[in-house]
Amino acid sequence: MESGAGGGGRAWWTEPEHFRTPLVFYMDAEQEERVFGGGDGDLRRIEEHSHTLIQLEAWATAAGQTRVTVVGPPGARRWLQELVRSVGSGHPGDRARGLAMLQRVRSRLLSLADLEAARQGEPPPGDLALAA
Repeated sequence: MESGAGGGGRAWWTEPEHFRTPLVFYMDAEQEERVFGGGDGDLRRIEEHSHTLIQLEAWATAAGQTRVTVVGPPGARRWLQELVRSVGSGHPGDRARGLAMLQRVRSRLLSLADLEAARQGEPPPGDLALAA
């Protein structure tokens, strides 16, 4: 599927609005490894499955953080933002939800149901254990 995450039509990268307002945030090295894998080994798969382009830039900050820039369809950017927030959360329920989201995006393309669930703060579709 080459169109936007969960949708049909033109390839997402041909839409200029998907590049106008990139999502930019910082993450520490531990969280970067948790999300993108050792040596960022899962980065390409996450990009492909979320229909985004993700740039990681190591910055010489006092905290040793990496700048992350994400472009793509707005729903996919929000989904990835929620994934990172949840994985890094101190709340066990949020962290479990984030890890389920991470497993989802590593294993298959995101669907409209995935994007909608993240927007509403719900567990990924089909993850009944997290819904309880």
